Amino acid sequence: MKEKIINLSDIANQKDKLVGIDKMLSERGGPKYTKIIAKDADTGEILSETTNKVVISGSVLAACKIFGVSCPINIPNYNEELNLDNSASYTTVPSDSLVCLFCVDDSGCGTTEKDTFTVGYVDRIAPTGDDKSKVIFPFRYVDESDDLNSDLRKRYFGRKTLNNGKVAYYFKNFEADPQMHLRYSDGTQITEELYNVETSQLAEVYVEAKLKVNRNDFRDYFEQVLGWDKARISSLSLCYAWYKDDLGDGYKWYQGITPYTKLNFPYERLVSLDRAIMFYYQIFY
Repeated sequence: MKEKIINLSDIANQKDKLVGIDKMLSERGGPKYTKIIAKDADTGEILSETTNKVVISGSVLAACKIFGVSCPINIPNYNEELNLDNSASYTTVPSDSLVCLFCVDDSGCGTTEKDTFTVGYVDRIAPTGDDKSKVIFPFRYVDESDDLNSDLRKRYFGRKTLNNGKVAYYFKNFEADPQMHLRYSDGTQITEELYNVETSQLAEVYVEAKLKVNRNDFRDYFEQVLGWDKARISSLSLCYAWYKDDLGDGYKWYQGITPYTKLNFPYERLVSLDRAIMFYYQIFY
Protein backbone atom coordinates (compact mmCIF):
# COMPACT_ATOMS: atom_id res chain seq x y z
CA MET A 1 0.00 0.00 0.00
CA LYS A 2 1.43 3.38 -1.00
CA GLU A 3 2.19 5.68 1.91
CA LYS A 4 0.09 8.84 2.00
CA ILE A 5 1.87 11.99 3.08
CA ILE A 6 -0.10 14.91 4.52
CA ASN A 7 1.56 18.30 4.74
CA LEU A 8 0.29 20.56 7.53
CA SER A 9 0.91 24.25 7.99
CA ASP A 10 0.69 25.99 11.35
CA ILE A 11 0.49 29.73 10.64
CA ALA A 12 -1.10 32.18 13.06
CA ASN A 13 -2.66 35.24 11.46
CA GLN A 14 -5.23 36.37 13.98
CA LYS A 15 -5.03 39.77 15.62
CA ASP A 16 -5.71 40.36 19.26
CA LYS A 17 -7.28 43.76 19.92
CA LEU A 18 -6.31 43.69 23.58
CA VAL A 19 -3.72 46.42 23.07
CA GLY A 20 -3.23 49.18 20.57
CA ILE A 21 -0.63 47.43 18.40
CA ASP A 22 -0.94 44.24 16.37
CA LYS A 23 -0.43 41.12 18.43
CA MET A 24 0.82 38.87 15.69
CA LEU A 25 3.35 36.14 15.30
CA SER A 26 6.32 37.14 13.20
CA GLU A 27 6.11 35.77 9.70
CA ARG A 28 9.26 33.79 10.46
CA GLY A 29 8.85 32.92 14.10
CA GLY A 30 9.72 34.68 17.34
CA PRO A 31 7.67 36.51 19.97
CA LYS A 32 4.06 37.46 19.30
CA TYR A 33 4.92 41.13 19.40
CA THR A 34 6.95 43.73 21.22
CA LYS A 35 6.15 47.06 22.79
CA ILE A 36 8.89 49.61 23.44
CA ILE A 37 8.13 52.76 25.40
CA ALA A 38 10.78 55.47 25.47
CA LYS A 39 10.57 57.96 28.33
CA ASP A 40 12.56 60.94 29.49
CA ALA A 41 14.48 59.40 32.39
CA ASP A 42 13.91 62.48 34.59
CA THR A 43 10.40 63.71 33.83
CA GLY A 44 8.78 60.42 32.80
CA GLU A 45 7.43 62.07 29.63
CA ILE A 46 6.64 59.47 26.98
CA LEU A 47 8.78 60.18 23.92
CA SER A 48 7.59 57.32 21.72
CA GLU A 49 5.77 53.98 21.74
CA THR A 50 6.52 51.51 19.01
CA THR A 51 7.36 47.89 18.14
CA ASN A 52 10.49 46.21 16.78
CA LYS A 53 11.37 43.16 14.70
CA VAL A 54 13.05 39.87 15.57
CA VAL A 55 15.78 39.54 12.93
CA ILE A 56 17.10 36.32 11.37
CA SER A 57 19.83 35.76 13.95
CA GLY A 58 17.23 36.18 16.69
CA SER A 59 15.04 33.52 15.09
CA VAL A 60 18.08 31.23 15.02
CA LEU A 61 18.52 31.66 18.77
CA ALA A 62 14.87 30.80 19.44
CA ALA A 63 14.92 27.73 17.19
CA CYS A 64 18.17 26.41 18.65
CA LYS A 65 16.98 26.93 22.22
CA ILE A 66 13.55 25.36 21.76
CA PHE A 67 14.53 22.35 19.65
CA GLY A 68 18.11 21.79 20.78
CA VAL A 69 19.47 21.98 17.24
CA SER A 70 22.52 23.70 15.82
CA CYS A 71 22.51 26.46 13.22
CA PRO A 72 23.70 25.12 9.83
CA ILE A 73 25.73 28.27 9.11
CA ASN A 74 28.15 30.44 11.05
CA ILE A 75 26.31 33.74 11.47
CA PRO A 76 28.79 36.64 11.76
CA ASN A 77 29.02 38.14 15.24
CA TYR A 78 30.22 41.48 16.56
CA ASN A 79 33.21 40.00 18.41
CA GLU A 80 34.72 38.83 15.13
CA GLU A 81 33.82 41.84 13.02
CA LEU A 82 34.80 44.50 15.56
CA ASN A 83 37.82 42.48 16.72
CA LEU A 84 36.87 43.03 20.36
CA ASP A 85 39.40 42.48 23.13
CA ASN A 86 39.68 38.97 24.60
CA SER A 87 37.35 37.38 22.06
CA ALA A 88 37.46 33.59 22.08
CA SER A 89 37.48 31.28 19.08
CA TYR A 90 34.83 28.57 19.23
CA THR A 91 32.84 26.23 17.01
CA THR A 92 29.82 25.43 19.20
CA VAL A 93 27.86 28.24 20.82
CA PRO A 94 27.24 27.39 24.50
CA SER A 95 23.67 26.70 25.48
CA ASP A 96 23.76 29.49 28.08
CA SER A 97 23.62 32.25 25.44
CA LEU A 98 21.11 34.85 26.61
CA VAL A 99 19.64 38.15 25.44
CA CYS A 100 21.64 40.43 27.70
CA LEU A 101 23.11 43.44 25.87
CA PHE A 102 22.06 46.25 23.58
CA CYS A 103 23.73 48.52 21.05
CA VAL A 104 22.80 51.75 19.28
CA ASP A 105 23.46 53.79 16.14
CA ASP A 106 21.79 56.42 13.92
CA SER A 107 20.72 54.34 10.91
CA GLY A 108 16.98 54.21 11.65
CA CYS A 109 15.91 57.39 9.84
CA GLY A 110 16.38 59.14 6.53
CA THR A 111 16.68 62.89 6.08
CA THR A 112 13.77 63.71 8.42
CA GLU A 113 12.41 62.32 11.67
CA LYS A 114 9.27 61.11 9.91
CA ASP A 115 11.33 59.09 7.43
CA THR A 116 11.78 56.07 9.69
CA PHE A 117 12.95 52.95 7.87
CA THR A 118 11.14 49.62 8.15
CA VAL A 119 13.37 46.94 9.68
CA GLY A 120 14.08 44.02 7.36
CA TYR A 121 14.43 40.41 8.45
CA VAL A 122 18.16 40.38 7.63
CA ASP A 123 18.90 43.88 8.96
CA ARG A 124 21.24 44.70 11.82
CA ILE A 125 23.26 47.60 13.21
CA ALA A 126 26.41 47.56 11.09
CA PRO A 127 29.70 46.95 12.93
CA THR A 128 31.84 48.97 10.49
CA GLY A 129 31.43 51.30 7.51
CA ASP A 130 32.56 54.53 5.88
CA ASP A 131 29.82 56.66 7.51
CA LYS A 132 30.63 56.63 11.23
CA SER A 133 27.12 57.86 12.09
CA LYS A 134 25.58 54.75 10.50
CA VAL A 135 27.59 52.13 12.38
CA ILE A 136 27.51 50.93 15.97
CA PHE A 137 28.25 53.73 18.47
CA PRO A 138 30.49 53.07 21.48
CA PHE A 139 28.61 53.94 24.66
CA ARG A 140 31.88 54.96 26.27
CA TYR A 141 34.98 56.28 24.46
CA VAL A 142 37.79 56.90 26.93
CA ASP A 143 41.55 57.30 27.13
CA GLU A 144 43.37 54.01 27.70
CA SER A 145 45.16 55.67 30.60
CA ASP A 146 41.80 56.61 32.15
CA ASP A 147 39.80 53.43 31.56
CA LEU A 148 36.42 52.70 33.15
CA ASN A 149 36.53 51.57 36.77
CA SER A 150 35.42 48.14 37.94
CA ASP A 151 31.89 49.32 38.81
CA LEU A 152 31.28 50.80 35.37
CA ARG A 153 32.65 47.68 33.72
CA LYS A 154 29.72 45.78 35.19
CA ARG A 155 27.51 47.84 32.84
CA TYR A 156 29.60 48.34 29.70
CA PHE A 157 30.96 45.56 27.51
CA GLY A 158 32.39 44.87 24.07
CA ARG A 159 35.71 46.50 24.94
CA LYS A 160 38.14 47.34 22.15
CA THR A 161 41.56 48.92 22.49
CA LEU A 162 42.01 51.31 19.56
CA ASN A 163 45.19 52.43 17.80
CA ASN A 164 44.73 56.07 18.83
CA GLY A 165 45.15 55.46 22.56
CA LYS A 166 41.39 55.21 23.12
CA VAL A 167 39.24 52.38 24.47
CA ALA A 168 35.69 51.88 23.17
CA TYR A 169 32.82 50.01 24.85
CA TYR A 170 30.19 49.16 22.26
CA PHE A 171 27.56 47.37 24.36
CA LYS A 172 25.65 47.99 27.57
CA ASN A 173 23.61 45.64 29.72
CA PHE A 174 20.11 46.15 31.09
CA GLU A 175 19.36 48.67 33.80
CA ALA A 176 17.92 45.85 35.92
CA ASP A 177 17.34 42.11 35.56
CA PRO A 178 14.54 41.34 33.07
CA GLN A 179 11.22 40.49 34.72
CA MET A 180 8.58 38.05 33.49
CA HIS A 181 4.91 39.03 33.90
CA LEU A 182 1.84 36.80 33.61
CA ARG A 183 -1.50 38.58 33.70
CA TYR A 184 -5.08 38.69 32.51
CA SER A 185 -6.41 41.42 30.23
CA ASP A 186 -7.63 43.53 33.17
CA GLY A 187 -4.12 43.58 34.64
CA THR A 188 -4.77 40.94 37.33
CA GLN A 189 -1.68 38.82 37.92
CA ILE A 190 -1.86 35.11 37.12
CA THR A 191 -0.94 32.87 40.07
CA GLU A 192 -0.32 29.17 40.66
CA GLU A 193 -4.10 28.76 40.76
CA LEU A 194 -4.44 29.56 37.05
CA TYR A 195 -5.97 26.16 36.23
CA ASN A 196 -8.54 26.54 39.01
CA VAL A 197 -9.75 29.99 37.97
CA GLU A 198 -12.76 30.30 35.69
CA THR A 199 -12.44 33.36 33.48
CA SER A 200 -13.13 34.38 29.93
CA GLN A 201 -10.39 37.00 29.99
CA LEU A 202 -7.45 36.79 27.65
CA ALA A 203 -4.08 36.04 29.21
CA GLU A 204 -0.61 37.18 28.25
CA VAL A 205 3.02 36.58 29.14
CA TYR A 206 5.73 39.16 28.59
CA VAL A 207 9.28 39.90 29.66
CA GLU A 208 10.25 43.51 30.40
CA ALA A 209 13.79 44.82 30.24
CA LYS A 210 14.84 48.39 30.94
CA LEU A 211 17.48 49.95 28.74
CA LYS A 212 18.97 53.28 29.77
CA VAL A 213 20.90 55.78 27.71
CA ASN A 214 22.30 58.03 30.42
CA ARG A 215 23.96 61.44 30.37
CA ASN A 216 27.47 60.06 29.88
CA ASP A 217 26.68 57.62 27.09
CA PHE A 218 28.14 58.53 23.66
CA ARG A 219 29.20 62.02 24.85
CA ASP A 220 32.93 61.65 24.28
CA TYR A 221 32.32 59.94 20.94
CA PHE A 222 30.06 62.76 19.74
CA GLU A 223 32.52 65.39 20.88
CA GLN A 224 35.71 63.79 19.56
CA VAL A 225 34.57 61.83 16.49
CA LEU A 226 31.09 62.60 15.08
CA GLY A 227 30.57 66.21 16.12
CA TRP A 228 27.64 67.62 18.07
CA ASP A 229 25.58 68.17 14.92
CA LYS A 230 25.27 64.37 14.74
CA ALA A 231 24.54 63.83 18.42
CA ARG A 232 21.43 61.71 17.94
CA ILE A 233 20.29 58.08 17.85
CA SER A 234 17.57 56.34 15.85
CA SER A 235 18.20 52.60 16.01
CA LEU A 236 18.54 50.13 18.87
CA SER A 237 19.24 46.40 18.89
CA LEU A 238 18.96 43.78 21.60
CA CYS A 239 21.77 41.22 21.39
CA TYR A 240 22.44 37.78 22.77
CA ALA A 241 25.80 36.42 23.91
CA TRP A 242 27.62 34.17 26.35
CA TYR A 243 30.59 35.10 28.50
CA LYS A 244 33.95 33.98 29.78
CA ASP A 245 34.99 35.05 33.26
CA ASP A 246 38.05 32.86 33.74
CA LEU A 247 40.72 35.31 32.58
CA GLY A 248 41.72 36.23 36.11
CA ASP A 249 40.86 39.92 35.87
CA GLY A 250 37.41 39.73 37.50
CA TYR A 251 35.51 40.90 34.40
CA LYS A 252 32.95 39.28 32.11
CA TRP A 253 34.05 39.05 28.50
CA TYR A 254 31.00 38.50 26.30
CA GLN A 255 31.49 36.21 23.31
CA GLY A 256 29.57 35.69 20.07
CA ILE A 257 27.56 38.91 20.46
CA THR A 258 24.77 38.62 17.88
CA PRO A 259 21.63 40.70 17.11
CA TYR A 260 18.29 39.44 18.44
CA THR A 261 15.98 42.33 17.50
CA LYS A 262 16.25 45.70 15.80
CA LEU A 263 14.18 48.81 16.46
CA ASN A 264 14.15 51.94 14.29
CA PHE A 265 12.59 55.10 15.72
CA PRO A 266 12.43 58.87 15.02
CA TYR A 267 15.60 60.74 15.94
CA GLU A 268 16.26 61.24 19.64
CA ARG A 269 18.70 64.13 19.90
CA LEU A 270 21.32 64.03 22.65
CA VAL A 271 22.87 67.47 22.24
CA SER A 272 21.64 68.51 25.70
CA LEU A 273 24.22 67.31 28.22
CA ASP A 274 21.53 66.44 30.77
CA ARG A 275 19.43 64.29 28.41
CA ALA A 276 18.79 60.69 29.51
CA ILE A 277 16.32 58.20 27.97
CA MET A 278 14.85 55.04 29.45
CA PHE A 279 13.54 52.37 27.07
CA TYR A 280 10.95 50.01 28.55
CA TYR A 281 11.23 46.96 26.37
CA GLN A 282 8.31 44.51 26.57
CA ILE A 283 8.49 41.26 24.59
CA PHE A 284 5.25 39.26 24.50
CA TYR A 285 5.09 35.49 24.03
